[in-house]
Amino acid sequence: MSEENHNESSNTSATRASNIQKILDRKQKIFNLPRTSKLFKISTYSTCQYEKGCKCVGFKLSEEQRKKDESSYLPQNKDLCSNTNCSHPFSKHVCHLNSLTDSDLNRLLNNIVDMENLYISISRQNDADIKKVYIYLSKLLRHCILTKSQSVIVTPPESPLGQPPFESPCIQRIISNFVFIKYGHLRENPSTKLQFQIFTELAKNFLHCINCWDYETPNDRRTETTSNDEASGYRINYTRWLINAWIPAFCSSFRQYKTSNIFGKAFLKSIYSFVSSLMLQKYKADKERSKLPAEKLIVFDSLPKFLDDLREEIANEGSLIFDSEFKPVFPNTGSQGGTIKRELQDPNCNEDPRFKRLKRENTCEDLSDLTVLNILERINDDDYKVHAEVLNPVKLSARDDAAKAEQSRKEISFHIIANPLNKQPSAECLAWLLTCKNVFAHQLPRMPKEYITQLVFDGKHKTLALIKDNKPIGGICFRPFPSQGFIEIVFCAVTSSEQVKGYGTHLMNHLKDYSNKQEIRHFLTFADEFALGYFKKQGFSEEIKLAPAAYSGFIKEYEGATLMHCELHSGIVYTQFSNVIRKQKEIIKELILQRQQEMQKIYPGISAFREGSKCISLESIPGLRDINWRAIRALKQIKSTEEEEDFEKFTMQLSSVLNAVRQHQSSWPFLQPVSAAEVPDYYNIIRFPMDLKTISDRLKNRYYVSRRLFQADMKRIFTNCRIYNSPETEYVALANKLENYFQTKMRKLGLWDEK
Repeated sequence: MSEENHNESSNTSATRASNIQKILDRKQKIFNLPRTSKLFKISTYSTCQYEKGCKCVGFKLSEEQRKKDESSYLPQNKDLCSNTNCSHPFSKHVCHLNSLTDSDLNRLLNNIVDMENLYISISRQNDADIKKVYIYLSKLLRHCILTKSQSVIVTPPESPLGQPPFESPCIQRIISNFVFIKYGHLRENPSTKLQFQIFTELAKNFLHCINCWDYETPNDRRTETTSNDEASGYRINYTRWLINAWIPAFCSSFRQYKTSNIFGKAFLKSIYSFVSSLMLQKYKADKERSKLPAEKLIVFDSLPKFLDDLREEIANEGSLIFDSEFKPVFPNTGSQGGTIKRELQDPNCNEDPRFKRLKRENTCEDLSDLTVLNILERINDDDYKVHAEVLNPVKLSARDDAAKAEQSRKEISFHIIANPLNKQPSAECLAWLLTCKNVFAHQLPRMPKEYITQLVFDGKHKTLALIKDNKPIGGICFRPFPSQGFIEIVFCAVTSSEQVKGYGTHLMNHLKDYSNKQEIRHFLTFADEFALGYFKKQGFSEEIKLAPAAYSGFIKEYEGATLMHCELHSGIVYTQFSNVIRKQKEIIKELILQRQQEMQKIYPGISAFREGSKCISLESIPGLRDINWRAIRALKQIKSTEEEEDFEKFTMQLSSVLNAVRQHQSSWPFLQPVSAAEVPDYYNIIRFPMDLKTISDRLKNRYYVSRRLFQADMKRIFTNCRIYNSPETEYVALANKLENYFQTKMRKLGLWDEK
């Protein structure tokens, strides 16, 4: 693909996102119509219910009425259909719809809008086979509207299309295996851990491209060297992708799947060359235009190596990356940092419950107000500050310190501006809005300018503007949803000449304080691949704590972007947060210094090892009893009370309970780990999975040194089931039966701990 074609592809993606947003806006507009107008919209696709068997398949307006806007026309029951073979009143076309609720009507209207969009898309397709797919789906929606049924794509058993997922392991699992097999060793060494994180980020970007990009049509892809089997296989997978991933992105009547979750080895092999070449060209083009920030440049400099290594593994038929049973082995070297997604983490790294209990017991009393005041008085003293600067010449500043200093000198200011519907904004406000729009358009080139203008000047949106020299140099465009309890962040940008000065962080902190004053505690935004890092620094996460019902249908969705969430704390003033943390740090350092000064005795080192001893008791370490030795004694007490005296007998008892549970008639859903290929979103919801096979493996490895550990893992099985499944499902009923049976068996053996 040439540079020109690459730019065209980027523009097409932006246009597609804009079109999808327009479809959502149109649907919302129709959903807000009066009930009579909704019935009229549906009646144009409904059969006439006249008793004598009229064959009319849709109410038709007269020529005069047809010129009116659908949102303003309110039909009367006596209005007649203008179809020559009908001429029956409007009431005969909607009498079968009167019993439907508003949600049912909205579902039918959603189907109608999607069907109309599919009809429009048919004329734009040059490929005859793709046209057939669009025609099939539009006819399916037409049937669902006529029968008032759910729009579900069901393929006959003899069809090669089948039902998702189509392959196992899925592409996401394959890429996860590849990262750990090829680069897992880098994770063990602190000096190479950064490289592992870089390759992990590249893996995420590769999966993002697979899930969001448009692919070559079968006819465009076929060459003279393509075999008939390859062409046939790609045509089937391409049709599957169209129906399950691409079209549902703008036709929400159908369930949308992620490409990486429903396809596997065969599809990955067929699209790898296309995706890798496009990623390299996009990277080179962005690098030449200096569009990549420094941290992204470091990551994408390793892209060629990542793609070459992946190509070699894909070409190797016997590679372990295609093994669905592969599980990475983690070295026991303590905490492993890095921004690694849930599917790349060890599912069994649970903290020992004994240490959790110790942490709860070993609590300290809070400092008295007098102690804090005395310390504050000391650290605010000028002599102390001079002393601290001498000892610590390198002072680490918060990201927004420079911006706060400028604000204190009144060089910059922050203002909430808008174009409200109920009053005329001032000329200065309109000029600032226009400048903010230009900043957003310049810094967000992939977003259509018309779309930016529409939202910035929309009466429901507001903009937090950063003003310097009486003109905006940055801002955040947002829309509050007070009734839903969140604010949607739409655009966030600072002009390029004023970046890397902490303005972005200070802007977000001002917006957080504004939101707290409005008693709105949640932020939501869709971030593209370049904005993920910024929003994570501002406290956003991909873990959404709001219920989907609170934001679904309200927030604007963007193709290829990641939904992120930030929860605010009502007791924090975010513009002063870094100062508070800095002051707390100074207080802790002063407390440590005071504690050190109180230590008047210096103990000698331990000489027992030089004298030949291999082991000494903890209590014999000089000075240990003076520094929280009770915690050590508490740990020893926990160990002595929780570990069983006859370990072999105890293990046999647990084994008998486990075997009885596994043979119970309600145990079948819990025997094996949940397959990510069959339930793609399971591991996004369940952070610590557990199953009877894993418990059996742990029992064989002598993991269960206490009954509480065994009970905790069994309880996790039942808790996970209730979290993921609705209470009325069969799985929860089976979990309840199995849990009662398990507790009964434990009580019979005297192993049940009620605590």
